[in-house]
Amino acid sequence: MLTKLMKYELKATSRLLIPLYLILLLLSVINRFVFKLNDYDGIAKFINVFFMASYIILIFVVLIVTVIYMIVRFYKNLLTDEGYLMFTLPTKSHQLITSKLLITVLWTILSIAVILLSLFIAFAKPDSMPAIIDGIRQTMLSINRDFGGNSVLFIIEVVIMCLLSLVSNILLIYVSIALGQLFSKHKIIGSFAAYMAIYTVIQFLMLMLFGTLGVYTSNKPDIALLFPKVFFPLVILMLIIMGVGCYIGTNYIFKRKLNLD
Repeated sequence: MLTKLMKYELKATSRLLIPLYLILLLLSVINRFVFKLNDYDGIAKFINVFFMASYIILIFVVLIVTVIYMIVRFYKNLLTDEGYLMFTLPTKSHQLITSKLLITVLWTILSIAVILLSLFIAFAKPDSMPAIIDGIRQTMLSINRDFGGNSVLFIIEVVIMCLLSLVSNILLIYVSIALGQLFSKHKIIGSFAAYMAIYTVIQFLMLMLFGTLGVYTSNKPDIALLFPKVFFPLVILMLIIMGVGCYIGTNYIFKRKLNLD
């Protein structure tokens, strides 16, 4: 059933996001040629500025629409009148949450990948590739030097932290929306208030934890070595706890406290 839910969600959301991606890629191709008009005056310069401004705006639109659209779908599909249908399906509440979560993560990663691809199409030149490759190599050498030869571990942990941060923040929004629907009135305001309260508590706890660690490690000359071995694993652990807690909370509310009135 989870697979069917994901297929339905992917098909429904692709109707908006795929056209946005195609328009962005088309604009990146146009800007690759129009960018040369910047050396001219008059209408040519106006065309260049117009397409460049449109391209930059569309990059932000893709990012913002991806996030907001998926949040709105979660709320609309599960906590409005559509929820009566969704929760009568032969499926578990955790499957509904998981399907929404996985598709949201997928579209977010795809949006970032498409934006990076569009930037490459718009601005990359054959003669600039050696400089880009050399820049990546120098960055890797710098990371390896600064973190005691743990560049691979450093990169792996950063990637894991990025993914876990994405997942945990989505789940934080989910549990906030679920808490908001417990209010008889002003559910959206309640969701926002729940998000701010939970977010503030989490940030306070992390500040206390890493502030304490910072005091004990401030005098160590090799503090950079502690990042891949101590600080990053702690961040990963905190993100896992946060994500699991938000997931369990959302699932509990949907199973025990669901209020679609």
